[in-house]
Amino acid sequence: MSRLHDTKYLVKVAFLGTLGFLLMYLEFPLPFMPPFLKFDFGDVPALIAGFAYGPAAGVLAEVIKCVIFLLSGRSESGIIGTSANFVTGASLVIAAALTYRRFRTLNGAIVSLIVGSIVMTATVTIADIYIFLPLWNIPVEQILPMVKAAIIPFNLIKGLFTSVATFLLYKRVSVWLRAETLVPTTAKNRS
Repeated sequence: MSRLHDTKYLVKVAFLGTLGFLLMYLEFPLPFMPPFLKFDFGDVPALIAGFAYGPAAGVLAEVIKCVIFLLSGRSESGIIGTSANFVTGASLVIAAALTYRRFRTLNGAIVSLIVGSIVMTATVTIADIYIFLPLWNIPVEQILPMVKAAIIPFNLIKGLFTSVATFLLYKRVSVWLRAETLVPTTAKNRS
């Protein structure tokens, strides 16, 4: 049976995507960055899904997070900002999960998170130059200076914070993700 038909798998990935959406509410601007660039830990659950189940699960968690965020009306930047958020998270998750799939060790996790952060920064930089910033009607002569001064540093910091959080949480959460039951046996016995 494929994973997409496994109810427990789908519930866990959907839970992680929803958790990512909830973490987006805890956004904050980084010092010395433009106010429209806000950091949140919303990509951490998708990265955990990618490490536990593979890149497709991580991307599915990203899709769930972004669709719920867009439909919630909470997105101040609309479909452009939500699409940029998806490209950011998906590029991080795909690169890190593919690398981690090959090297499932502590050092492999560290390398995976570094690779993911670099790929994410490069992908978002290109997408911002050619797609997202022009869609925001940023004048062409301001795009490259903005990318150099704000977009690249912001995404490197975002990659660092997201990676550290994932590194600290993954092993603790992976026990639950690999469990056969959604509720531990001891909790079932209490009811």
